[in-house]
Formats: sequence, structure tokens, C-alpha cells
Amino acid sequence: MQRNRLSSSRRTTLKNVIRLIPSVVIMAAILNTVSCRNNNGLLPQVSGGGGSSTPTAVPTAGTGALAFVTNFNDGKVSSFRRNTTTGALTLTNPQVTAGANNGPRGVVASPNGNFLYVANLGDEKIYEFSVNQTTGALTPLPTPSISNGNATQPDELAINRAGTLLWVTGRQAGTVTAYTVNGSTGQLTRKSSIGGFHTPFGITLHPNLAVLYVSDTATGLIQPMSYNTKTGALAKNFVAMHSSDVNANTPAAIAIDAAGASLFIADQTIGEVSTFAINSNGSLTQGPTFANISTSTVPVGVGIAVNTGIEYLFTANQGGSSVSSFIVNGGTNVISPPVVAGPYNGPTGLVVDPQSAFVYTADKNDGTVSQSMIKGTCVTQICVGPTVPTESPANPVSGPFGITLAP
Repeated sequence: MQRNRLSSSRRTTLKNVIRLIPSVVIMAAILNTVSCRNNNGLLPQVSGGGGSSTPTAVPTAGTGALAFVTNFNDGKVSSFRRNTTTGALTLTNPQVTAGANNGPRGVVASPNGNFLYVANLGDEKIYEFSVNQTTGALTPLPTPSISNGNATQPDELAINRAGTLLWVTGRQAGTVTAYTVNGSTGQLTRKSSIGGFHTPFGITLHPNLAVLYVSDTATGLIQPMSYNTKTGALAKNFVAMHSSDVNANTPAAIAIDAAGASLFIADQTIGEVSTFAINSNGSLTQGPTFANISTSTVPVGVGIAVNTGIEYLFTANQGGSSVSSFIVNGGTNVISPPVVAGPYNGPTGLVVDPQSAFVYTADKNDGTVSQSMIKGTCVTQICVGPTVPTESPANPVSGPFGITLAP
């Protein structure tokens, strides 16, 4: 088995970079003093893609007034209110337990914002919460969790726009499992699984077609699969595609543009971005690859935003404690080298707000969420903003991993 850069033990040894010290409260006034650096310095950048969920890019419906972050090390999930004008995050409620320590990674909210789901690879369960629409407070459902199956290690999640179907990657078992969602109660019902993967991670849906995409961090393959719109059952009726670079064998999160025409993914070992054209039936055709700022960046999260008519692609560079910002110049044509921003502190999960104005990263090395502005006061691709601890009292070793926004 090839090395998996996402493993907990390896991630915790990544070098801590200076990074912004977390501020307890983020105020709008701070946005007027954010600093910006160009690609000659430490880089700032963000990522998401019209609102993405934990490191995988999935569109966020509504305004994204709430944010949720998983804390891998201590088994908790945190809630924030988000000022949709200034972008400021406020930790609103004490963090709640989401299963075993060294477990919570993937997180996704239902499109109506009523429910939240967290995958815990430590205890093999999906945790289910109802969401207070005003405060973001989380309450476990009457059945607080559902087993994903022994020795599966549920990792990343995706949910359809109707909020009726949910899928989860099984890191250890090499599976993707489908669930139906009760729209009234939020309760999940496990339906079916499909196997044949090695170490599946990135997972996202086509915006218009009944097609789901999963990346395998050990084989380098991106697998498109059609799904049954009633049960979520998956079928591998498309050819799995590898990057045009034969050395790009450890892809992580996936981003798809809003038109559903192009797919982007970054490789954790060599850092570069691989592109694919999405055909009319959802299948993939290899596109060109583009170098990142370094081969040691270890990008995990990726995302897309369109701001002032310009399409941006972002990679959260966990190893480089930075974020790279590429301009997409139509289809799969990415302008390289990227503008790089920072310092960040082990950015892993990332999300862009629905307005494509702000980017948020879950920074695993210092227990914070960072906020950045796209084309902000520094009049460049990305500006570094403030940070806020994911827990109260602040816990610099909480290990933030996934992040998502909700209406």
C-alpha cells in the first residue's frame, strides 16, 4: 500500500509554520487591515467553490450563515455563526461530541441547513445532528449515530441537492456507502455499498447529472459513478481515469466548476493540479496538469470561486502551510505558477462562501479556522484575514480537519 499523506500520524508531524495566532473574536473592522502577500512571500489563499464542504468541494445552498468544523483529535464538532457581509465567524456554542477521539473528519450539512452529519473513522459511525438555524447549536438526533460497518473507517461525505441521499467513503474497506435521508427527521438509512477502491477519499457530485466522483489516494484513479436517484445505489459504468501525469498517484479532494464541465484535483505527493474535461454523460477525459508552488505542499482541500468574473482554483497546502491560487482561463486551462498565500497552519479542509467573497480553512496544527478575502483590500487574488479558535476554551491541539457551511 502506498503512503497515504492524510494519515493522522503523518499529519501531526508536519512542520508548524508561524501562522496567525487565533483571535477570540473576529470583527468586521479587522477586514480593513488584512495583510496581503504576493507569491514572493508566504502565501494567502483560500478555497472552496461557491461553498464547499470539508475538504471536498460541494455547493452550499443559501447564504452560508452557519459554519461547522470537525476536531479530529478530541472527537468534537464546533458551530459558528457567519456574518455574510464581513465574513466574520463567531463560535456560538460549546463544541459537542461527535464520537471517538482521533475520528471526526468529513462533515456535511443538509441543503436546508436542518441537519448535520459527521463521519468518524475511529469508531466506524456517522453522527447525526439537528441544527438550530439561529445559533447553529447542534442536538443529537434521537438515534444519534449509525454504523457504517466494521473496519470501514468512514471518512468523507457528499449529499445531493435535494437532501435525500448521502454517500460516505470507507477509507479502510475501500468502499462508498449510500444512505437515504428522512427529510423530516434527518435520520439516515443505510442502503448499499460499492467496493473495489483502495483508499477512497475525495467525493463530490456533478451539479446537473446523477453522477458521483470519488478519488483513490493509492491508485491515483478518479472514478465517475452513476447513481439511482431514489436509493443512491452506485454503478461503475464509466471508466476510471488517471491524471495525464503517470506520477500523480495520490489525489485528494475534488472540485468541479459550476457548469459541470471541468474537474480539478491536486496530488499530495507531487503537489500539482490535474484537470479533466467532463463529457456530456459525466465521464472524464484527461486534461493538462499544472505545477504547484512546490512538490512538498501536500495539497488536500481544493475549491473554486468566481469573483468579479474571474474563476479561481485554490489548493489548501497542508504540508506547506499555505494556499495556492490559480486562475482558470477557460475549461481546463489553468494559469501557473499560482499566487501563494500564508502563513497558514496546516490547512486541510476549506470552503468558499456562496457569495465567492471569503475562504475559510480548518487549520489542523493550531486549532483554528482562518478567514481570507478573495480580491480583498489588497486588490489581489487573496488576502489573509483573522482566525478564530474552533473550541472554547481555545484548544491548539484539537486538530481541525473538515469544514462546511450551511444556510
